[in-house]
Amino acid sequence: MIENKNGIFLNKINLININKKLNLPLYIYNYKKIILNFFFIKKLKFFFFFYIKSNYNIFLLKLINKIFFKFDIVSIGELKKIILISKKKPFIVFSGSGKTLSEILISLNLTIFSINIESIQEIFKIYYLMKKYKKNINIMIRINPNINAKTHKKITTGIKKNKFGINIFNLKNLLCLNSILNIKIIGYDFHIGSQITKISPLKKMFKLINNLYKNNKYKYLDIGGGIGVNYYFNKKIINFSKYYNEINKLIKKYKIKSKIIIELGRYVFCNVCIILSKVNFIKHNKKNFFCILNLGMNDILRPSLYNSFHKIESFNKGKNTSFFFGPICESSDKFLSKKLKVKNNCLIFFYSTGSYCKTMSSNYNSKNKIFEIIIYKNKLKIIFKLENFKKLIKNYV
Repeated sequence: MIENKNGIFLNKINLININKKLNLPLYIYNYKKIILNFFFIKKLKFFFFFYIKSNYNIFLLKLINKIFFKFDIVSIGELKKIILISKKKPFIVFSGSGKTLSEILISLNLTIFSINIESIQEIFKIYYLMKKYKKNINIMIRINPNINAKTHKKITTGIKKNKFGINIFNLKNLLCLNSILNIKIIGYDFHIGSQITKISPLKKMFKLINNLYKNNKYKYLDIGGGIGVNYYFNKKIINFSKYYNEINKLIKKYKIKSKIIIELGRYVFCNVCIILSKVNFIKHNKKNFFCILNLGMNDILRPSLYNSFHKIESFNKGKNTSFFFGPICESSDKFLSKKLKVKNNCLIFFYSTGSYCKTMSSNYNSKNKIFEIIIYKNKLKIIFKLENFKKLIKNYV
């Protein structure tokens, strides 16, 4: 962004004017940055599946569908969104540890690319429905390798106390069982966590993959995703190209011939979006200034849920403040930040908010879900309208 005496500009759009036209807070996506991220992803010689749970805005899903045509889902609601935007049948992987009978049945009827199973009980459900309705489907087995992804404890998924995947002991039992059931297994699935910033956990994972690969050379190997993004901007982490160059080295080292699947969510949209909000008012006691924003944990939950950091900037600056809070009636409705100069009604920007932010938003405190807009060819396009009161109450009877 560029600030001068005429305003604050992003791709020739004056954000001051947005404040005059639309209610704040709101999400702003940068189309040029989205296309740049797509370019880097397309350079990978892997099967890329987009994790819908990271961002399920219909406009953005249409962009993904047009270029990549592959999705990873965890609910039937996500599946319906893909059906809504797709003119022809895309590749769909159904992940998640709690699939219902109805979700499995719909997947069977649509003959999706694969159901990624996470328990022995789940394979019995699939087998029962396959026989009852005389349908076939491919499955991949999600492994819990008991490997620490060295990320936040609430987004690690591959250690033994996590609910995800099948451990190595039960894997042997499952493969023995499937020799009787005879469901087509097309690959293994590993997803050890999100926001991974080091290669060392993946080295451990590939060592385990090699041991499994000696016994069962399946057609596909899903190595998960989870590459971290730089929320801090000034912090050094492994970059996208180096991360996947290291993975390629591991694939060559262990002579893995399977087709490689990666599941990307956070990386695709995280750094292409900001939230524009403003200061409601400033209060202070003898020790601290408290900056109360019009943006709350209902709009961006990650700071309250994970104590996660988002870079914050202020414009139209005034006094120093120590703490930033939202308007929600919870003490946890606060944001991590350095001290910033602020005054009443000044604009506040939150960075890296394109993934796992709007999808986690809620109507807590009976708040409306906020606008999403995109800067597309130097014009503003609304891609999610501000909710109204009728939307909040329409399902009550």
